[in-house]
Formats: sequence, C-alpha cells, structure tokens
Amino acid sequence: MELLDAIRERRTVRSFKPDPVSEQTMTAIFEAGTWAPSHGNKQPWEFVIIGPDTRAQLASRYLAMLEAGPLRDPELPDARKQAIRAFAADFGGAPLLFAVICPPATTDLDRYDFPLGAAAALQNIFLAAWERQLGGIWLSFGSTPSARELLGVEPDRTIAGIVAMGTPETVPAVQPRIPVAEKIRRLP
Repeated sequence: MELLDAIRERRTVRSFKPDPVSEQTMTAIFEAGTWAPSHGNKQPWEFVIIGPDTRAQLASRYLAMLEAGPLRDPELPDARKQAIRAFAADFGGAPLLFAVICPPATTDLDRYDFPLGAAAALQNIFLAAWERQLGGIWLSFGSTPSARELLGVEPDRTIAGIVAMGTPETVPAVQPRIPVAEKIRRLP
C-alpha cells in the first residue's frame, strides 16, 4: 500500500470483528509508532495494553461519562445515542484496547511537545494498522480523571489517547474534507 493511499483510505472504525490481533502484528504497529518524530528524539510515549478486567471497568466509566454529558443533548438523534451506547458498552468489540501515555514533562517545552510527539506516534500506528487491514478509533476519554485514575496515570503524565483497534466489521464511507486551499494561510 502506498503511503498517500493509506492516508486517504484510513477510516475511523467503531465496530469490529472478534478476530484477535496477533502479538506479532501488535508489535509491528507499535514499532511504527516508535518511528514518529519527536522533539529532541525524546520519544515521549508508552503503549499500555488494557486487559479484560481494566477494559470492563473502563467501558463502564466511559459510558457513565457519556450519559452524564454528550448523551444528555436533546439535539442528538436517538439513533445516534443508541450507536454511541452500543460502542461504549465494549468499545465496539475491538479485540485490542490500548492507551498511549506521555512521560512526566519537566519543562514548558516538554509539556507542549510530548503530547504532539505521542500524537505523531498514534498517527503512525493507525497507518501501520490500516496497512494490515486493521482499523481503530482514537478516544479522548483518557483526559478524564476517571480514566486516569483507573489506568494509574500520575498527575504529571498525559494520556494522548485510548485506542480501540481490530479488523473492521465494516469500513465506513469517506467523510468530506475541507479543501486544502481553505486551510492555507500565507504571511507576508
């Protein structure tokens, strides 16, 4: 697969087949993550694989957070609410759930750069996974105190993302993109 094809074809997946992700594949996609750029080559990430007990507790906390917030929105259609609840119950049945966690930052520059480096690692992971016919979804739930406490993340560390990953049940349709010309600004 060509890189630009992978970038354009990759989709966010919310429903997965039960096929396990092999240890070899998991290692390969995490290896791709380690090749992400980072300030000073500090490689500010740790990949934490979430096991069944922690996963069940995390799903419960995730659903509680959604029920207390986004799912209370009267403007959100009932069908969308049902889909969100179904996903949250067990992360869409994804066979692999992991978090990407940044180490403690000791300078203002590290506090700025560490999450950016971890985000670059996540992008590499998603592209390497897509090349292997795996999809996933990058969740920001890791920013909540509830998730941080469950995952044992100290206050001076950052969860860059929680990822559910596996073989897609279906591949979602392409979502429209804002034309690149509208995203470019030139300075004199």
